[in-house]
Amino acid sequence: MLTEARQDFLVELGRCDGGLGVMPCPPSVPKAHRFQGGLIYTRMIDIKGRVLAPQALAGRPIRVWLSQLQKWHFSRNAPPYLGTLSDRTNELPGGGLEASLYIPEAAWLPAVECLATIWKRLKMTGADGDGFTMTLVDFSFSSDEQPPT
Repeated sequence: MLTEARQDFLVELGRCDGGLGVMPCPPSVPKAHRFQGGLIYTRMIDIKGRVLAPQALAGRPIRVWLSQLQKWHFSRNAPPYLGTLSDRTNELPGGGLEASLYIPEAAWLPAVECLATIWKRLKMTGADGDGFTMTLVDFSFSSDEQPPT
């Protein structure tokens, strides 16, 4: 359950896939947001991993969606939006967790290169959970191969 006011997670990264998705744009999308008049596209990396910590969730599969953050939006009342962590136990095969993380556009290419070569772990901190979803207040990738102590 994702209910604690603040909770730290450690994820072992596995397979990475994705990069670019292009599809026809539904009529409901404003013309200003369409690519070449009738398409939409997303730049996204799909990462499969395994939760190492907290102990209560250890061993559970996790799917991480990494997307570009085009603009930062700051608020006086809320922290910057970095992503979310959701428990998709009854929705996804295998009963896993799902995270959506946003990388600044300027850091996208180095992040993709590091994912493909050296990054092995993802550390995330979630807050304000409602049992099924948490807002991520920070995250970092590393090449650290040591299990948590």
